Amino acid sequence: MQPLQVEAVDAVLASAIPFIVLVLAIANVATRYLAHRRHVRQADEHGADGIERYPVHTATTLALVFATFYYVLVDLHFGIPLAAFTLTAFVADFFEYEARLVEARTDRPLEAPKASIGASLFVAVYAGFIVLVVLLGPFWSIVI
Repeated sequence: MQPLQVEAVDAVLASAIPFIVLVLAIANVATRYLAHRRHVRQADEHGADGIERYPVHTATTLALVFATFYYVLVDLHFGIPLAAFTLTAFVADFFEYEARLVEARTDRPLEAPKASIGASLFVAVYAGFIVLVVLLGPFWSIVI
């Protein structure tokens, strides 16, 4: 058995994980948008003390991180960069949330979380590229 080789029981999940990561990445971008809208509404109504994390966004972010870590076990070549991009989005999201709290405390209008949006879009684009490689790989290997 080679290092990082998944068991036969995980063969179905291993073949579906690129698609799962893509769906989670797109869901993460959508929930990031919804979380920002909710934060703006909460800041307008209650100020900085009323801003809370959006649980759906937190769940999709954690699911994306764990799915990406599993994908590293399946495919090291594409998994490591994807994990780096996903962790970047995770860390950016953490700091953007804290920045929204500071903006709300100083009575400034809440800006869009540009860094975390950019990082999560990059994750979604790279996950889409991986899915494209998985789908077109057999056909492309015939041409080459």
